[in-house]
Amino acid sequence: MQRFFNLITRVSQVMFVSAGAHVMASSLVLPTSAQLAGHWQLHQQGQVCALDLLEQANALGGDVACAEQWLGDKPLSWSPTPDGIWLMNAEGTGITHLNRQKNGEYQGRTPSGDAVVLQRAP
Repeated sequence: MQRFFNLITRVSQVMFVSAGAHVMASSLVLPTSAQLAGHWQLHQQGQVCALDLLEQANALGGDVACAEQWLGDKPLSWSPTPDGIWLMNAEGTGITHLNRQKNGEYQGRTPSGDAVVLQRAP
């Protein structure tokens, strides 16, 4: 009887973990470039840089020189991820990953550790 109880417990644990993994995986949906394209604002300590996430070629427009001051490298392209947005330099190397906080808001860190927040422009 004890073996049967152990088997049932083990099967229940596997089903619970499997269900949890499915819920987590389904909550991380990769947004399209079209969904994220548009006017955004990068904030750091009360200062704002206006940026444009362009759908075509995932280019980055707007005041990239302003963002470069904080990020330490000039962001020229971007890429959606299931949990955020990568900002990348001319070589395609990631400068910073901005983690999704809520719809229309992403947060990342500068090389010095300061927080930056990317918000969709009103």
